[in-house]
Amino acid sequence: MKKLALLAFIVAAAVGLFYASSEGYLGGLSGSGEDKREIREKTIRFFECLKFKEFEEAAAFHNEEDQKDANISSMIEDLFHIPPEYLDIQDIALMYVEIDSSGILAKSKTRCHAKELNTGQEKDHEVILYWKKESDHWYLKLRSSLERY
Repeated sequence: MKKLALLAFIVAAAVGLFYASSEGYLGGLSGSGEDKREIREKTIRFFECLKFKEFEEAAAFHNEEDQKDANISSMIEDLFHIPPEYLDIQDIALMYVEIDSSGILAKSKTRCHAKELNTGQEKDHEVILYWKKESDHWYLKLRSSLERY
């Protein structure tokens, strides 16, 4: 009985370590895990910038070229269909991060609970952000993430 319990513990520990490594919780043990961790942190920080109306910092998540064209407040209005001054983002939940096989493209899906201050309505918005790795840094892709054409 003790051997069975020990075997179950070892299997559970191995599965836990594999999951933690693949999700980037164990630092440098897994390259794609480290990238996932970075994208996870940047996605949450980006939405925190939107939540607290720090649009200049939010624009800094784009590469230098896209920063010139990033009008974050206008893009928020296009994305959420409400002017940013009437949008109160209350909760941010990261649903998943996925990296493609090349290791340079990624997407993160979030669910934001927001209140529209002008109407009092509360809604859940699901948003997918698209990321690209350039020179070992992950940048938010302006055209596919926020800009709707």
